[in-house]
Amino acid sequence: MSTPACLCPIRWRHLYAMIDGIRYEMEPSSVDTATSLLFRAWCTCCGIEYTHPFRLSATRHQAAV
Repeated sequence: MSTPACLCPIRWRHLYAMIDGIRYEMEPSSVDTATSLLFRAWCTCCGIEYTHPFRLSATRHQAAV
């Protein structure tokens, strides 16, 4: 079975993860992180699950409102 791809013009541009009921902004990572091993992330625009390593966004490190 193949993994669905992001349908957005700029793929995987904005990601988020829900951690303890709070939505956090994420970004792709070249290696697994504790966050990507414990949680799942989705594309903010199209809602497709991101199945690769990700990390908490360095530029948007605050919880999204």
